[in-house]
Amino acid sequence: MAVTDHNDLLALPIERAARLAGASLRQMRYWDETGLVVPSIKRKLDRRTTVRLYAFPDLVELFVVAAMRRQGISLQYVRRVIEHLRARGYDAPLRELRFAIYGGEVFFQHPDGSWEGGRAPRQIVLPHVIPLEEIAAHIRHAARREVHAAGRVVRRRRVMGRQAVFEGTRIPLATVVGYLERGYTTEQIIDAYPALTPADVDAARQRGSVA
Repeated sequence: MAVTDHNDLLALPIERAARLAGASLRQMRYWDETGLVVPSIKRKLDRRTTVRLYAFPDLVELFVVAAMRRQGISLQYVRRVIEHLRARGYDAPLRELRFAIYGGEVFFQHPDGSWEGGRAPRQIVLPHVIPLEEIAAHIRHAARREVHAAGRVVRRRRVMGRQAVFEGTRIPLATVVGYLERGYTTEQIIDAYPALTPADVDAARQRGSVA
């Protein structure tokens, strides 16, 4: 079943969509130009300026592709999976199906509950599932977080006992510093706490003096 929310009148510019998904502007433009993740609103203002606005369903697709790339799945592989699913009759498979990664292989779940993909479809427990429902909830939450809040640490009354937290979240600074001290990468921390941005992790790295 597709992840949609018709009450969410949400459209983000490419810069903010990229920050939310942890993708670069170069990746976003390339994915658009090659038809992988295309914004719902695209207007060419002049020779050098193109306005791209990503609606809620576009953002879900963007997060799924970004999650696959962080797991080391190549774009060629992602495209093969999408082409296969479109041939099976799915118009927008990235937001219609549930995906999972195991052993460098992509698996997907059909509406009847069956899994397909990889070398041994339907015969394996998949530990790294890309959660569309959580992605949708995160997009709604993160879109409300002010752009200027990224990388800012604050202390507020009645918020986590006045612990230092990242502005716009309830995630303690000390938690992220602890992850960094244990050797976790920026990508792994954002996977665990999708409301964070690379700027937040950088701020934790600086405050914790973690190389």
